[in-house]
This record gives sequence, C-alpha cells and structure tokens, in this order.
Amino acid sequence: MKIKKKIGIVTLHMSNNYGAMYQVYALSKVLKNLDYEVFVLNYRMESTKLSAYLKRPVTFVRKILAKNVISLGFLKSKTDEAQGKKRETLFDQHFANFRAKYLNITRTEYDYASLKESPPDAYAYITGSDQVWATDFEFMSPAFLLGFVPEGTKRIAYAPSFGKGELERYLRSSFKTHIQKFDAISVREKSGVKIVENVGGLNATHVLDPTLLLENYEEIIDYSLVPKEPYIFTYRLGQEASLSDWMSNCLNAVADEKGLQIYSVTTNSSDGFVDLGTSLEPTPGQMLGLIKKAAFFATNSFHGTVFALQFKTQFLTFARDTSKDKQNLRLTDLLKIANAESVFCEPYLSVDNVVSKSKGAINFDHAHNLISQQRVVSKTFLNNALK
Repeated sequence: MKIKKKIGIVTLHMSNNYGAMYQVYALSKVLKNLDYEVFVLNYRMESTKLSAYLKRPVTFVRKILAKNVISLGFLKSKTDEAQGKKRETLFDQHFANFRAKYLNITRTEYDYASLKESPPDAYAYITGSDQVWATDFEFMSPAFLLGFVPEGTKRIAYAPSFGKGELERYLRSSFKTHIQKFDAISVREKSGVKIVENVGGLNATHVLDPTLLLENYEEIIDYSLVPKEPYIFTYRLGQEASLSDWMSNCLNAVADEKGLQIYSVTTNSSDGFVDLGTSLEPTPGQMLGLIKKAAFFATNSFHGTVFALQFKTQFLTFARDTSKDKQNLRLTDLLKIANAESVFCEPYLSVDNVVSKSKGAINFDHAHNLISQQRVVSKTFLNNALK
C-alpha cells in the first residue's frame, strides 16, 4: 500500500469564527484530494511575555488604544452578561463539534518551545490561510512563520493575509529572517505580494483563499435552520458602533423595499449585535445553508462574501472599517477578481444608494469564470510547491 506524504497545516483553527473553520476545512480537503495525509497542528498562541511589553512599551500602548481594549463593558446589565455567556457556550459547542468531525487535529497541544524541540514529522508544513500574518511577531512567537520547522522539511505559505496594506517597521526584521527560509510563498491579497517583495526581497504569488479552491461543500451544508418563506440573511462581524448603526439602517431599508424578513448572525462574542431582525446561532453547516438559500444576503465578512459568490446568492458587501488599506482590502480585492465591485458599499454610503445597489444583479456566470481562471493559478502554485 502506498504511504501518503504528511502535510501539516498551521493556522487559526481554534477560533470560534466561521471563516477560520471554513478555510482550514477547505485547505485540508483540497490537500486530501491531492492524495496527501493532512493534519492540523494543535498550536495555541502563547500569552505575550512581559519582556516583550517592556521592550516596546510605546508600541504596546498604541496597540491597546487602537483596539479599544478599555471599554464600557462594566456598564452592561447582568441579564445581558448572562445571555452573552450562554451564547458563547453554545458557539463553543458548535465549533468543537465541527473540529472533531471534519478536522484531523493533533492530539498533542503545542506551544512554540515544544514545537522547536520536537515538531510532528511531516513532508511539508503550510502556513495559512486567514490572517495568520496579522499576528505581531514581536509580541507573539513566530509559529505562523514556520520558525519551528526543521531543515529538509518544506515550508510553504498558502494564502496568508497580513490584514493590512503595510508591515510595521519594527516587525520587518523578524519577518525577513523567517520568510527567507520558505520554499514557496503565496498570499491572499495583492498588497501582501508587495509586502513580501519589499520586506523579504522575494517573489510571492497572488492566490485564492482556500474556500474558493474547493467547489463542493455539500458534505458540511445543513439546511435545518432555513426559514420556509423567502428571507434576507445577514452575517456581520464586529465593527465600530457608527458603522454598525449605518449598516442596520441600510438593511432595514432594503428589507422594506423587498418586503422580506431579516434573519441575522453576528459575532459570537457576548458583545454580538442583536439589533436586527431575528437573531440566529447556527452551526458552521447551518450557516452555509442559510447563505445558500437566502433570497438576498448582506455581510461585512470576507468569507461571507466568498460563499455568496460560491452559491450565487445576490448580495451586498458592506465596509468593515473606514480605512481603504485595512479590513476592507481583502473585501475589495476579492470583488475585483469576480468583477463584482458594484456590490461593495463604502462607509456611510447613503441609504438610498445602498437600496439602489441591492436592486442590481450580479452576473454570477461571469464571476465564476473569472474565479476559475484564478483557481487554476492557485492550484498550480500549490501543486508545484508540494513537488
């Protein structure tokens, strides 16, 4: 019997996030279809060490301020807090069940020190997809840069995202040191190609997210939550309050115009939005069923946009933040590939203009042809990297 070569995936698999689950499932499935044995490395990011804080105190303070760590969460009522905790517990179970059923995760849990000492044997390690290179290499370990991989084992980057248009200056030395050891490098956004070239002095291939490499999701789709009547479905990730209110106002107007009820899924934290339509708490499989069967879909999520395109569901993609070179980059890059830029709603676009956009129809056949062309490029990269 032929012994299959082992491929280890290093990614953000423990996040209770739909996109994180879909991308690692898709990459695993694609690699299995190429006749490799696939495992997902059970790596847990270490807590930031005090020495790292002391090394760059100014940078650390800026990060805290940028992420709005200091919040008014203490003002929440005990009822809201209890509901939030109940919701988080439910999502924990949903995602744990999905991992157990569909992902081959190593039984051993590793930190970076144990990985350096004794990593699981593999023919190749792949880092990606998702925003694995958005982590701070100075404050976290370089596991997602495959710093633990021994000599003689292939190091491949498949579609990682930096989550920004430029790498901070103080991260460049660490990034360059590790990226020089890679055998093949691809990234998810065109801005990432420039970062690898400018910082690492290396060429990178622009490829599709793994969720667009895989074309068939029937194995995991669950239609049990799909309403009997036509509906608008919305999947929203966390964003600043004014953008959230703007998106809610727009969607209420679209729903009125179409005469449809809204069903919504939001961030899985206790601070999730509950202000729009009927709130749902689906499993990853149920989420795909809701997107696929929706009469209309609205999202500010990259992977939400991916599956609207995959399933040919008419949709709008809303800005995630107010910057062109941060979270919105991955949305606009994807829509350009599919020639569907017209569905993107820039920050604070007027309600009337959003309603007008919602009346348009995407040419999905054309979009799928364009994605298919990029899929060939992406699969060619992956095949050549693994040979």
